[in-house]
Amino acid sequence: MNPILHLSQFRPRKIMVSVLTAAMLVSLALFSLWYWASWRIEQIISRQFNEQQLMLARKIADNIEGYFDLLENQLMSYSELFQVESETMSHFRAYGALEFKNKQAFGILDIQMFDPEGRLEYSWSHPDGQAPQEIQNLDTACVDWAKDPQHLGLIFLTKTFTLSDASGKSRLAMAILTPLYRTNSSLAPQNKSFAGTLEIIFDPSFVCQMATENVRSGQTGYAWVINQDGTFLAHYEPTFVGKDAIRVRKERNSHLSFDKIQDIQASHILKGEEGTDWYESGWHRERLGRIKKLLAYTPVRFNKGMVHGVIQVEDSAHNLWGVGVTAPFDEVYGLVGSLQIQVGFMAGFIFLLIMGVSGLLIGAAYNWNEILSREVELKTEALRQSHERLLRSERFAAVGEAAAYVRHEIKNPLMIIGGFARQLDRDLNVPGSARQKLKIIADEVQRLENFLGDLRDFTQPASPVKEEVDLNKIIREVQTMMQEAAKEKRVQLESRLDGTLPTSLLDPNQMKQVLINLIKNSIEAIEKDGSITVSTHSQGGHICLQVADTGRGIEPKIISEIFNPFFTTKKTGTGLGLAVINKIVEDHHGTVSVESTLGRGTTFTIILPCE
Repeated sequence: MNPILHLSQFRPRKIMVSVLTAAMLVSLALFSLWYWASWRIEQIISRQFNEQQLMLARKIADNIEGYFDLLENQLMSYSELFQVESETMSHFRAYGALEFKNKQAFGILDIQMFDPEGRLEYSWSHPDGQAPQEIQNLDTACVDWAKDPQHLGLIFLTKTFTLSDASGKSRLAMAILTPLYRTNSSLAPQNKSFAGTLEIIFDPSFVCQMATENVRSGQTGYAWVINQDGTFLAHYEPTFVGKDAIRVRKERNSHLSFDKIQDIQASHILKGEEGTDWYESGWHRERLGRIKKLLAYTPVRFNKGMVHGVIQVEDSAHNLWGVGVTAPFDEVYGLVGSLQIQVGFMAGFIFLLIMGVSGLLIGAAYNWNEILSREVELKTEALRQSHERLLRSERFAAVGEAAAYVRHEIKNPLMIIGGFARQLDRDLNVPGSARQKLKIIADEVQRLENFLGDLRDFTQPASPVKEEVDLNKIIREVQTMMQEAAKEKRVQLESRLDGTLPTSLLDPNQMKQVLINLIKNSIEAIEKDGSITVSTHSQGGHICLQVADTGRGIEPKIISEIFNPFFTTKKTGTGLGLAVINKIVEDHHGTVSVESTLGRGTTFTIILPCE
């Protein structure tokens, strides 16, 4: 069966299977691309939205810190006024009463003044200035802080604590306090004496609710604030304020796990970190159910306002608040819905484009089928040539055996004939006519001996004795040897050798024999005034040797026969020179080829491996 027809019958089926497989892979790739693009867009939009929420959280934190700046400046102004009015306390108390009345609308619950031992002297939240007995003493730690002379001109901020009013109702509160010093008018201004402590008590939920009011992230997102204990100070749900942030969520929806937000709160927010994340909630405003929310959070620090360095904070490592801004994820994702539709259309367009390209590929595949068929033909031709070389080798072996027998049978008689002819030629009694015949006999015997020598080289070639040699060096030696022979024919012998040619494992004597025979043939092929060029260069992992002449060339019809033994166009040639060259090159695992143009010259090319 013809192998080309056999391949042609079954290859279209394989091509269709390949195209269908490719189409399935392309569809999978497009789906994966669309999925990846959707996920990537979701990540980008979520990150950008959270960055916007983080900006809102920072703004809320700045507003809260600004409120503390206001309180701190107010307290410092009271302290400075006390130094001026310490001798006329009526004026100071009147001013304090007026200020307290005006500041009640800003969340101030009370202004209190304590004596040097921490006992309440005056409370501006009571009409007569006297507070109930249970709150008359200042905390011992605060008294000790105020008495320290190093704290002159400083402010102390407490943590949030629970404050009960006269009705027993509890609420969250905070306090800032500063030491009071009295200046004696008869003494120098630097001689001041500790006179007590001034304290402002305020509602932290007021400032937090004021800072988060009307803040909206996206369509329905909102902000919340927690204190150092994880208690809500502000929230969209008023009932959450004053309660533990995690516990109140669980009470609202006990079927949902709040581990995510609990970890964010404990590991990041209450450690004063800033960042973005997400968590799951059981509701959002009027919506119920499992809802994924995006979250941005930032801390509120009390020692970085306008009076930075003046305030000291109770438990500075933990006394900080956290601001969070949150919004439902599906609201944010809805912003990119139209974009995803566009991406889907784009993916469909790409799919149609790829299907069109697939059609072109099918056509290309059929063209490839034709190309492959031609490649098979070329490979078949290469196999045929290899088969011919094998047959020629077998013929060479048979010829070699016959030639060895002939050489053995002729050698001895030929030596006897040549010896007798030379012996008679030395006899002076031999007449001149006979002597001329004896010379002819001696010349012909010499020619036959030379032929037998060539025949010996062909039939009993020596195995190459390889050693690492520089082929360029061998060429220079042969060029020196053949220079005189070339000059006699007025032939210019040149070389173009690659200086970077690597060394190789070669038999130097056999390679000299190859070069001598090739150059000798080129000299004989040039009638007059010609040139022979020997060149080398690297070719991949091989060495290329070329001998080119400007002789008469070789006829195309006989160029395929020139390496056959006993084929020659010379009147005196044996036809074994090129056969021996071919045998030596093959023993070196190389190849020899020839290109020739009548009237322009011949080039022999030898390719040898770099072993």
